[in-house]
Amino acid sequence: MLQLFAPPLPTLLAAGQNTFDIGQSHINRCKIGVFDLLVVTKGTLHMGEDDRQFQVSRGETLILYPDRHHFSISPCDQITHFFWIHFTASKGWQDLTTSKPCQYGEKATGERRNVFVENPFGITLPQYCKLSNLETIEQLCLKIISSEHESFHTREWQRQILFQQLLQELSTHMKSANPMPALAVAEKAAFYLRKNYAQKVTYEDLGHALRFHPNHIARCMIQAFGCTPIEYINKIRIDQAKILLVSTDWSTDRISEACGFTQSAYFSRVFKKLEKLSPSQFRKQYVGNIL
Repeated sequence: MLQLFAPPLPTLLAAGQNTFDIGQSHINRCKIGVFDLLVVTKGTLHMGEDDRQFQVSRGETLILYPDRHHFSISPCDQITHFFWIHFTASKGWQDLTTSKPCQYGEKATGERRNVFVENPFGITLPQYCKLSNLETIEQLCLKIISSEHESFHTREWQRQILFQQLLQELSTHMKSANPMPALAVAEKAAFYLRKNYAQKVTYEDLGHALRFHPNHIARCMIQAFGCTPIEYINKIRIDQAKILLVSTDWSTDRISEACGFTQSAYFSRVFKKLEKLSPSQFRKQYVGNIL
């Protein structure tokens, strides 16, 4: 698994497609400084990266890392077609086989997040996997490399949008013979909680939505993000409350309800625990700065 840091989002640099005849092989390159995403639609690529080996066959994808040596283990033994995409992640990245996922949303003691600054997040991708959605991935790749009758700037803008859709497909639709890893369960739970933060969410609701036992989901979130589902959704709710506090004149009760808290007193306790200020004190410091 691979984690890309954002924002900004990863950027597409170049893309294309190749068809190798029997006996041809992928180029030998070392530390090229960009990711090389391969999607095989026919045949098999026999690839190596440092001391790892991959047999990338039809319907499989491989991401070669920018700081490593990749090469062909052996020539193609059948006609092989594949798409290739070079991209960068300017904010950084990490290999999750050797590092723990970043725990976003944590703040140092006494530090308050600026509500006008976009929060960092991670994009998790499989380095190597069997695709369950090859047709969708193939269509996106074809659109990315196709020459449209549009201006250069419009075409490049559309290619970046299509590339982001491709990353999303790779992130959310992959098939693996192994049980779903803890990180994948945690990310599915986080997505559900972000989507439903304004509503009452119980552990039973979360378990039903993800089709996992709530205790398993909680363990996965603690392992991946360092917090329970309740702690995670409360962070999301408090972040939304901070935005409403500085951008509206709504009462604390109304903001509490809009952000999914069933009791205003509980909202105030959670807010003060995370921000070291009461909601009114938080609002006052921003209103004071504006005046």
